[in-house]
Amino acid sequence: MLRLCCLILATTLNVWSAEKIRVVSFSPGATQTLIDLGLSDNIVAATPWCPLPTSHSASRSCDIFNPDIEELLKIKPDLCILPRLANPLWANRCQAVGLKVLILNPESAHAVPSDIRLIGQAVQKTAEAENLASYFERQPRLLQKKILIIWDGMMAGRDSYLGDPLARAAHASPLNQVTWQKLDWEIVVQSNPDSILRIESRSQNTPIIQSEKYLEELRKIPAVKDLNCVKSGQVYETSSGSDWLPGSGLIHASEKVFGLYHK
Repeated sequence: MLRLCCLILATTLNVWSAEKIRVVSFSPGATQTLIDLGLSDNIVAATPWCPLPTSHSASRSCDIFNPDIEELLKIKPDLCILPRLANPLWANRCQAVGLKVLILNPESAHAVPSDIRLIGQAVQKTAEAENLASYFERQPRLLQKKILIIWDGMMAGRDSYLGDPLARAAHASPLNQVTWQKLDWEIVVQSNPDSILRIESRSQNTPIIQSEKYLEELRKIPAVKDLNCVKSGQVYETSSGSDWLPGSGLIHASEKVFGLYHK
């Protein structure tokens, strides 16, 4: 039902010129997708966490946890993009004052390409969005390796938005039927991953590198130290940046993960 509502919202938006549409984004991932679709200049407001340069003219007033309808009305957007976890009352309030709203899909392994297509349709960049989205649907040619991603005390499962990008990179989470799960060392041992990747929340994008510091930490944890990935040093780190947001930036993240395949 929510998927149908999203499609209805997208298809009932007014017809604008893509060069003139004014967009506010409450989703960092959606912001990255808009940038990749060539619509950076159309973003008139975004969140403080969106991947925009400091010189960008967009207001950083979009806060999904403490939204301000009066501030939003002053900006006069043509389209408001809300994340999948947005309070439905906020979406209803935006619509009640005449704002056009696009709600992203619920999180799943295949949510990212669906979101890209929704955004592309809404901003008249259907072909460009299809090119981006199709990347996530290419079948991997190699046997998947198990990679455990740990981010801010949580572990990414196969049903998280990282599931499909990892699959394109010939990897998969060892955690089945879960989106995100609280870090539990017993579960880590049971999952027995081929590698561990720790993501640190920072604004910049960095390469995936072997992490001697994190490896030393893991060697001090009973049972974890005996995992093959720890013994062989297959422990890595990177920073979040826009590459790990739920949007088109994941293309770069997938390419980075694929580089680990032969290590």
